[in-house]
Amino acid sequence: MKQICYLITFLIMSNASAQSELILEWDFFHPTRMEWMELGTKGSVQEALIATGELPDPYYGTNETKFGWLEEHVWQFKSILVLTEEQLKNEYLELEFGNVDTYASISINGKTVFKTENAFIPHRRQVKDFLKVGVNEINVAITPPVIYHKETWDTSSYHLPAPNDVHEVAIAPYTRKPQYQFGWDWALRMNTIGFNKPAILFMYDNNRVVNKTVRTLSIDEAEAQVEFVVYLAVPTNEFYHWGSNFTLNTKVQADSGVLKRLVTVKNPKLWWPLGQGEQNMHENSVTISTLDFSIDMDVNFKFGIKTSELIQEKDEWGTSYYFKINGRKIFCKGGDYIPQDIFPARVTDNQVLSVVETMAASNFNMVRVWGGGYYPDDVFFEACDSLGIMVWQDLMFACAMYPGDDAFIANISEEFNYQVPRIAGHASVVQFNGNNEVEVAWGNWGFQIKYGLYGKSAKEIEASYDRVFKETAPNIIHKYTGIPYIHTSPLSNWGKAEFYNHGTQHYWGVWHGKDPIQDFGKKIGRFNSEYGFQSFPEYSTLRTFSDTTQWQLNSEVMKHHQKSYVGNDMIMKHAKKLYGTPEDFGTFVYYSQLTQSMAVSMAIAGHRIDYPRCGGTLYWQVNDCWPAPTWSSLDYFGNWKALQYRVRDDYQEVAVVEKYNDLEDVRYFLVSGIADTFDCKVNCIVEDLKGKVLHELSWEARLEGNQSWELLSELEEYKISEKNQRITFTWNDAKGQMFERSFDRFFDEQPAANCKDVTFEVVEQDTVLGTMKVQISTKKYLRDFWLYCDQVGVQFDRNFISLPPGEHVFNLTSPNLSEDMHFEMRWR
Repeated sequence: MKQICYLITFLIMSNASAQSELILEWDFFHPTRMEWMELGTKGSVQEALIATGELPDPYYGTNETKFGWLEEHVWQFKSILVLTEEQLKNEYLELEFGNVDTYASISINGKTVFKTENAFIPHRRQVKDFLKVGVNEINVAITPPVIYHKETWDTSSYHLPAPNDVHEVAIAPYTRKPQYQFGWDWALRMNTIGFNKPAILFMYDNNRVVNKTVRTLSIDEAEAQVEFVVYLAVPTNEFYHWGSNFTLNTKVQADSGVLKRLVTVKNPKLWWPLGQGEQNMHENSVTISTLDFSIDMDVNFKFGIKTSELIQEKDEWGTSYYFKINGRKIFCKGGDYIPQDIFPARVTDNQVLSVVETMAASNFNMVRVWGGGYYPDDVFFEACDSLGIMVWQDLMFACAMYPGDDAFIANISEEFNYQVPRIAGHASVVQFNGNNEVEVAWGNWGFQIKYGLYGKSAKEIEASYDRVFKETAPNIIHKYTGIPYIHTSPLSNWGKAEFYNHGTQHYWGVWHGKDPIQDFGKKIGRFNSEYGFQSFPEYSTLRTFSDTTQWQLNSEVMKHHQKSYVGNDMIMKHAKKLYGTPEDFGTFVYYSQLTQSMAVSMAIAGHRIDYPRCGGTLYWQVNDCWPAPTWSSLDYFGNWKALQYRVRDDYQEVAVVEKYNDLEDVRYFLVSGIADTFDCKVNCIVEDLKGKVLHELSWEARLEGNQSWELLSELEEYKISEKNQRITFTWNDAKGQMFERSFDRFFDEQPAANCKDVTFEVVEQDTVLGTMKVQISTKKYLRDFWLYCDQVGVQFDRNFISLPPGEHVFNLTSPNLSEDMHFEMRWR
């Protein structure tokens, strides 16, 4: 085991006195084996022990249960730095932890330097006085939350409700770390201990930049007033030269380490969401220099100019909730984004980019960052900026009641003061939301009875809510940005008819209630920021945490991975109504995906048709943090479920969607999210299942902004027979681009095609590019055809579609294409 680490020093600024930095390497002390072990530059003790083989993959089987003991020990970490006399001559030696998870005491050469209690912010301290020439030892002691808060838990007169914290000492609300790691109805419990980002020793003279933001103050056709803000590590009031490609060199005085510069941008090109215009981005390369120009600090701003407004006003239906971007009302389409792994340290930039690119490819124009995870890194927001995806950013609070004492307020204030300006500077961000379901939980989840919260304790909790979400959060947010803030989502509970007429809605009447599945498209809020239905992931993903002997709903592995208290029963209930009783586990998985895609598609169609009453639709949820049955449309490995393919079609800017009045009464609507009026020609071909054309229809419409138009009434005029048939629509958007979508209309059962009727052939393969073309030839109609592979991560250009007799080519991409890949097919 190495005891001394000689670390690489590298230059990140070039001038007379350059900034250099050392990335720390860590060892940790195993509290039961009583030995030091290697961690690396970042990660958790859980990940390190998995890597050595002492602990198994927590995703496999029921291995999650083998990790609880890690929360019963305080963990010691150390890093050895060897510093030269030249390095110590720098004016500032600053130790920055990109992340500490979470309660830590940091010492250098035996002297305590500082303590941490927030995993959502970097921690920085000037440490020159603690360091020496030669060998330096940095020690960190991290106390798990259940130990740190045990005394508070034992002595408190009441406990704050924390229904998703599965530990007997349920202290998630007191702890500023990702809440989903305490356990959720789609996640395992894994309270990571360590560093999710590297710790760095910065050595520099004068100062360095630690944060930045951009704020658009005003816009008209001729010019925009834009404020650029730079945050320095050392809280100085010195003067600096500010030069950039937008302005001449100007002398600017720092205010406690904050530098601001107001710039006029002539003839500004505005940033627009996807489908509404160009994602125009501007660059401002700023150089901040000392007065003698001996030291430069370079800051690059890539920014968009736009305004965002949240409109909440009384109208003919109740209380509106919709967004205006640059003064234009926009219908929002997207989903809710959660952390991409239970271990944040191992999420790569490419993985983040892949999910955002999938959103854009699926025609999202908005994503909601859910409040029980963590604040995404800049790579997420930069991708949303460039691809035109509006970001609704929750603050990191979810489904529990939170403290409001002075210490907690001071802690979250530091968090907001760092995260809000960093996030608000991105063009894509259009709203901050205080929390996920905290207010609706207090009002409707029975917390008072379950936790015995009445009288004084209830008033304290309510006062804490107001202090956190109606005072502290908005006051800090409004200090940095004009981006709208709302204190919670939803603003209205599901249930009574009147509830759907006011503000945001999280509709769970099907999943957590007894509503029929078609109510997804009927019970519509003014803005639908959460709703969904579960499915199982595909078979290649199932194999990563189970073997086929465990492929039964009542097996211990499947029960362990199903974290929803109604999960498998609810899937089975609705799948049986739609598709019949599955004959085996594999069929159940297939039906679960079809049922999920049907449920969410019903909702999306209802929401889009309901414009202008309805202002947006965000389904729960886009992605996963581990392989399991959940509400996601992408599984943990990025495989597209049936839902993702269907969402892509439902979210086309101009689309034909199915509206279910009930399971037998299906209508077709043309919906448009395009602001301008345009002429649209719609063609319709009705065929039987052998491909014989029964009817050919066409009509023209002039569509106004965000208009919907019912097509079924046109079809009824032609008295389409009630026999099994395939209906194919083609239409154009405002640019003349053509689209096509087909639907089944089945009125009676028919035998499914036999395997001998269907053939599979690889017709083209390029292992360098990672592409493949496969051809499916069928003699009979294949309903809801699913092509899948035994390897994870294979992307198909289309799937879960019905195929008429003939030949059909599917395009595949994968970084690991090989001759050993095995494909299978399913249909109904």
